[in-house]
Amino acid sequence: MKRLFIVDYSENGVSKHQCIELDGNGIVTDAAIVTACHAYVGMNNDLDGVSEVFVDMNAKELEEIALTPKILFLPSRHLYVNVEEVKRCAQLLREA
Repeated sequence: MKRLFIVDYSENGVSKHQCIELDGNGIVTDAAIVTACHAYVGMNNDLDGVSEVFVDMNAKELEEIALTPKILFLPSRHLYVNVEEVKRCAQLLREA
């Protein structure tokens, strides 16, 4: 069973994302998935968030809508969120 994830991270201070498709063979903990996703985008990059998305598509199709408002309406589950990044975003919204 395939599982889709969106990984938000910062590379040299630039916010980026990556859509990843993993095979869900066996029981895998959320922590192991977060670690695998972090390794995929580079352990030297700051991990901002990992979300599992429950849709019937592949990573390339998910990538096409990842930066559109449609992404907000897809069923998902957050596995990891960098609290400092959330605070930073909240401060930006307060100042806007």
